[in-house]
Amino acid sequence: MGRRLSGDQKLPTIQAVAERAGVSIASVSRVLNGKGHVSPATAEKVRRAVRELGYIPNHVAKSLKARRTEQIAFAVSDIGNPVYVAMARAVQAEAKAWGYRVILLSTDANPTEELEVLRSLRERYADGLILCPIRITPGHVRALERAAAPVVVIGSLPPDVPVDNVAVDSHRGALQAMEHLIGQGFTRIAFINGPSDTVPGGSRLRAYREALLNHGLPWDPQLVVSGDFQMAGGYQAAEQLLALPKRPEAVFCANDLMALGAMRRFREAGLQIPQDLAIVGMDDIEHAAIATPALTSVSLCAAERGRLAAQMLFRRLSGEAESLEPQRVTVTPRLVVRESSLMVRSQ
Repeated sequence: MGRRLSGDQKLPTIQAVAERAGVSIASVSRVLNGKGHVSPATAEKVRRAVRELGYIPNHVAKSLKARRTEQIAFAVSDIGNPVYVAMARAVQAEAKAWGYRVILLSTDANPTEELEVLRSLRERYADGLILCPIRITPGHVRALERAAAPVVVIGSLPPDVPVDNVAVDSHRGALQAMEHLIGQGFTRIAFINGPSDTVPGGSRLRAYREALLNHGLPWDPQLVVSGDFQMAGGYQAAEQLLALPKRPEAVFCANDLMALGAMRRFREAGLQIPQDLAIVGMDDIEHAAIATPALTSVSLCAAERGRLAAQMLFRRLSGEAESLEPQRVTVTPRLVVRESSLMVRSQ
């Protein structure tokens, strides 16, 4: 049985364990860390001494000495967004395999918060960072260049920013969504976007316009409504589209949360989907497959992006990729067709 310490007694040290076991401090260290060879008899002596003295290894002191915390930080724009939940699960799985813990941070898409996360790496609370910004400002670029620990960015980055990067070709994904709707015969297609000053908002708006131009369809600014990448924003955007003199035939939404919010408002207005109006989203979150009707969406491979980013970071931390130039990977999106966008044709 381990002995209890009174208030004025000091915690036992590794030296005390070595003396009690009659072995060297190095032997105690090898047993406690599970590294190096010691005989079974020596290992048992050390474990008995640890129990008798109530010795607790000081992992905090060890991490400070080694300048490693065995923790990484994962900073996302919205901790409640299913996209980031899928990423976090993948990051956690990789971290567990490498023996690391994950600190989850939510920045509310606030650039000031993201910059503070980057600057706080100087405090060494984490060995590395995976960051998911939806805006890249000059301040982001400067902070990434000066980061005190390895950083991987999930999202689009300027080509000369010297950090590892996992991106997805969301422009191509938005084109896939529009090509699908146009291929179904829809010509009056509305677009519910997120803030256009964000990287995804700007990219998807350009793809929407490009698809219209490619097929000779007119640009109608009344059919473009801004949301906030949230369900409530999609609901409110649908309200605006319902107020138009001529309703759209189909709606492309810049993410699934807004698509689900829009679907609810359209149903409340008595519209049937897809009979009266088709809808396509982006992200392919879990809710898309179980919505009523099931939502057609463009998969942006959230879990894969999280997994790749974590693998990049741990290769840096292990020294395996220490001398390599910044690595960049772009994931290819994939259209997942479901009920919400299939035109119901008369027999």
